[in-house]
Amino acid sequence: MAVYHYNEVPKELQVNHLYTLRQIRLFMTANNNCLFLHRDLNALDAESNKKVTVVSKDEYYIHQYADRSYLIPYEKKVIYHLSQADDGTQGGLS
Repeated sequence: MAVYHYNEVPKELQVNHLYTLRQIRLFMTANNNCLFLHRDLNALDAESNKKVTVVSKDEYYIHQYADRSYLIPYEKKVIYHLSQADDGTQGGLS
């Protein structure tokens, strides 16, 4: 993970706002109850200034299996749907 100062971490992510991939990664580091979905990105570069837009933010119980066991969701996870930035910058990795 990249070196950062605590004041670089966004306190919250707002729908229809632009964020750099670095800001998203820092937010993920500080908020372990979140999941991020992006159609085209397979990795979020912690040093990138490329931008993405938060399209939606919802809370869900995540039901899943791991090692043949059902994992009971005890709390909701915040799901952020990201897309490429519409301001002319690229939201994807090169």
